[in-house]
Order: sequence, then C-alpha cells, then structure tokens
Amino acid sequence: MIDTMGVIIASNLNIPPLTDVRSASALPIAGGYRIIDFVISDMATAGIQNIGVATEANYSSLMDHIKSGTPWDLHRKDRGLTLLPPNFANKNFYEIRGDLDILTGIREFLKRSSETYVVLSLGNAIYNIDFREIIKEHIDKQADITIIYKDMKNVDQTELSRFTLLELDEEQGIKDIEVCPYYPKWTCASADVFVMEKALLESIVDECSSKGNHDFVKDAIAKKMSGLRVYGFEHKGYFDKIDSMVSYFNNNMKFLDADMQKEMLHSNLPIYTKNRDLPPTKYGKEAIVENSYIADGCNIYGTVINSVLSGGVTVKEGAVVKNSVLMPGVTVEEDAHLEYVVLDKMVKISANKTLIGQDSYPLPVAKGTVI
Repeated sequence: MIDTMGVIIASNLNIPPLTDVRSASALPIAGGYRIIDFVISDMATAGIQNIGVATEANYSSLMDHIKSGTPWDLHRKDRGLTLLPPNFANKNFYEIRGDLDILTGIREFLKRSSETYVVLSLGNAIYNIDFREIIKEHIDKQADITIIYKDMKNVDQTELSRFTLLELDEEQGIKDIEVCPYYPKWTCASADVFVMEKALLESIVDECSSKGNHDFVKDAIAKKMSGLRVYGFEHKGYFDKIDSMVSYFNNNMKFLDADMQKEMLHSNLPIYTKNRDLPPTKYGKEAIVENSYIADGCNIYGTVINSVLSGGVTVKEGAVVKNSVLMPGVTVEEDAHLEYVVLDKMVKISANKTLIGQDSYPLPVAKGTVI
C-alpha cells in the first residue's frame, strides 16, 4: 500500500441517448468493460486502497457496476471503494455547475481520509497508466501538482481542440494552460489526471468554493499556477477521452486492433471489471465472423464484421452486422442489416429491418427500443 488515495469524478457528459439513463463513465466499451474500469484498475494496481467515486447524476448503473469493489480487490471494512453521490442536503448542490462543486460535496470524505497524497481523475478518459511511477516522480521533484499528459503532435487541430493543452519548459514545468482552445498553440494534451498532496486539494476546494468558482482546471489550476510548482508527466501509451458519440464509437473500434488490446487489456497492468458469469459464446454453423470483438454469452448465427459486441447479444440467421457497437442484451432478428450503428442495451431490431449510419457519425439507438 502507498500513502495515496484516489478520487474519480464520474463524468456526466451528455452523449444522447446513451447517457440519458447512465453516467458516461458507466458506458460499456471493448465488449466486456466499462469506461471507469480503466482508472479504477490502474489505481488498484498501484496499491491505492482508498478510492472515492464522486457522481453527479444517473448513477444507478454505475453503482450496480462497481458495488463493493470486489473485482478490484477493494471490498474491505477499512477504506476500499466508496461511491459518493451528490450532496443534495446542501442547498448549493441543487445546481452542480462544475467539478469543483462535486469536490466540495465530498469534502467530508477528503477530511476523513488519512493519506498524504491524492490522485484526482476528472472527465471520461481511457488509458492504462502506472501511477506508482508518477507518484514517485511527483515526490522526488517536490512538486505541488503533477499533471499527466500525452503529446499529440500528430493529431490535427480539430482533435486538439477537444483537450486541455499544456505549455511545458525543458524541465517539464508547466508554463501555461489552455482549455479546449479554438486555435491550439501546443500539442501536449492533459489527461485530466492530477497528483498532489491531499491537504493542497482540500485548500484549493475550500478557497474556490468560498469564491463561487466551479471549474477545477480553469479556476483552481490555471489561475494559481504562478504560486505553485506544477509539472507534467508524459504518458507515452494510448490515451483518449470520450466526449461525443463519434469518440465513443471510434474508441470501441480501436479495440479491434491486436496491439491496442495488448496494451490496454493484456499488459502487466491488467484491467479488471465486474464478472457477469456468462457462458461461452455460441456460433451457428452458418455464422461468419471477421475482425470483431465479441464478449461471452452471445449467440451468433448470422454475419458479424468489424464490430464490437457486449455480452448476451444475439445475431440471428441471415442478419448482417458491420462496423457497429452493440451493448448487452441486443437482439438482431433474421435478415436485418446494420452498419455504423450504436445500439444501447436490450434494443431489438426486427426481421428484415435496415439501419445504416456513417463512419463520421454512427446512428445511436436508445436503450430498450424496438425497431
């Protein structure tokens, strides 16, 4: 165990209709996982045994997924994994306007925790990071705040504008920060993961709350950099944040690549998730499957190409599923045809129906819909 706690703010990004019934952090990805599995697994692997997951809304699905923290060996009487719903007892929380409001709502959890350092994860990103190395460098440098970043020099300007960008000096010191700039000047994208002393985080939250600030990066970091030793730590592996239907679809598709699977799911930093105890997938005699990621519990009798299927999906005879993401319990009836679609849980596509989206914007279908 290391003298560090973890705080995860479960994203409430609006990606309709997928987030109408759940937090974005609870979205299924790569067939058998949820987005939040990556950061919880990385924290647990680093030896962090006290992790709080702060939520804003639509957290029932997230609560069902993480429960007591058993998959991450965080089911324990002392510390472990704690779900922290919004503090509606405080009148200030009838309207949550930013992550600082959520952090203020879990102020008591921070106060009760005895660890010296904290790893704070904001937003809705996927990565596989060894936090032990970052915490050690943070301590060795005597930094006030360390921000994990990825250098995206090969990404176009439109993509860079999705991220908080950092200007760094030769010593990895952070000189300036821009949040989602329209004209990006730098290429180092923040992963929205911060390491600092817990006392500093408490001080920042208290000060910003008293001034009516709402955004952690804009109000608590960017405006106070001149008085703090803020450093960057470069993550050289995969990183992306899921903030739209397109990014959700694209990140699922990337898991069809064997190198991506090896780095993100089968490295020496394993990613854990809830065990659903599903039987092996059954393939019919006429089934055709090419370059697809299919979870346990599926029944495949038709054709599946370049697609990601979660557990319990049924594709019947004559049905064709191409370049699509299907969440748990989806049924595709005989001779239906799907391309570039994202089907939420328990969607049923009737026989002979055709749904076709575009690679630039896949067609989403809300949970439980029958077409």
